[in-house]
This record gives sequence, C-alpha cells and structure tokens, in this order.
Amino acid sequence: MEKLEKQLRAILLENPAVEIKDSAAWQLPVTRYSVTCKRVRRSKMDILMKMLLLAFEKADIRRAANLAEMLLVEELFIADLINKMQRTGLIHMESTGYKLTAKGREHLEKGIMEEELEEEETELFYSPAHGAVWPECRITEAGEDLPLYRYAGGRAVQPEDLLQALAGREEEPGEDGLQTIVSQVAGFEESAAEQVPCLEFRLYHKEQDLFFARVWNTAMQRWDEALEKQIEERERVEWRETYLRSEEKSDS
Repeated sequence: MEKLEKQLRAILLENPAVEIKDSAAWQLPVTRYSVTCKRVRRSKMDILMKMLLLAFEKADIRRAANLAEMLLVEELFIADLINKMQRTGLIHMESTGYKLTAKGREHLEKGIMEEELEEEETELFYSPAHGAVWPECRITEAGEDLPLYRYAGGRAVQPEDLLQALAGREEEPGEDGLQTIVSQVAGFEESAAEQVPCLEFRLYHKEQDLFFARVWNTAMQRWDEALEKQIEERERVEWRETYLRSEEKSDS
C-alpha cells in the first residue's frame, strides 16, 4: 500500500496548482454472493414455426398429420415441433384443438423463440456503499489492519440488482439472432464478506480555490467517483474551515 500511495501522490501532484492536504487508508466492505439464475436461449423464429402458430391461431387442428399434409412436411417433424411448442408454453390443447397461449401470441408478434436452459450458478460482488453490483472485482489484501470506511452503510442488495448486473454481461445477438439471456434470479445467498482497501486523498486546487477528494479503489483498480462524491458532499465545507483556518493561524 505504501508503494501504491507514493505512485498516486506523484500522479496527483503532476498539476502544480494542486496541494494534498491529507490522506487516509481504509477498508470498504463488499459482500460476495452465490447467485442461481435461469437463462433462456432466444432466437429468430423460422418460417415453419410461424406457419404452425398462425395455423393454430386461425384453424381448429388436433393432429400433426393434418398440418403435415397441408404443409407437405414429414409428420414426425411436425409432431416434434408441436411437442417443443407445448413444452415451451407457446400452445396448449383445448377441446377444439391446439391454441396459442398468451406467451405464444407474444412470441409470434415479436418473431422470436425462447427455450429455457438449466439453472446456472455464478458469483457477484455487491457494495452497500455504492448500492450497486460490481461488474468486476479483484480483492487484494491490505497487509495491515485498516479502519472501516466511515460511510460504509447502504441499502441491502435486491434481486433486481443482481438481474441487472447479469444482464449487463450478455452478449449481443449473433447474425442468426441467437442469444442467451438471463431471465430470472432464482435465488442468492451471501458466501463471504470481503474488505477492499482504498486510499483517500483530500486535495486543494489553489487556482480554482476548490477542495475535492480522490479515492483509489484497489478492487476496481481506478479512481472511484461514487465514493469521492459521498465524501465531498459530507465534508468539503468542513475541510475549508479546518485547513484554511489552520493556514491563517500559522501565517499570523
């Protein structure tokens, strides 16, 4: 940490108008969660699938053989597609024949097909102070006992936070429209509590007569603007009174 602090000080003081008034090191609590999620494979609906759904919507059809004869397609192939559509909840059997479900109508309108995949487990990190899930996190040991971040409290994690973070990892659809997306967070539990070392600098820009904070987050390996804003909103007025008054006293 000492080596890192020296490097950061050198970077901050590259601007001759900036003074470092104070610095501190502390730990930011972060929670590691084991998350169970459900995924679906989404693809563009092919022409034959659309024709089948339209047929079920417009006509009373009870047997695969009738469709196979109409479309000049093998009966076994049609039967497999019907089974798949029932399994994925696009159609169901009524007294008059196969009919579209609400999900089937929605997929037909959008021209997509979704297939549920097996549940998966993944790991996510949540920072209460940020009120957010971190897309990436590299926990490093501080090598010493550090005080807790003074504004460490925050709201508890919500399933929507985890779902949004997982959705952010999704790849763009391929040329064939195929895409695997997270549809639901089935469950999550806390697996470990981590402590992220951070370095804080209290700075004064002489030309602009401005106090501001810079906080280096070792897990993110960058300056953390969210933490800087928290500190500035609570303490910047006090810094002006403390540091400038102490300079006036020393001058007199």
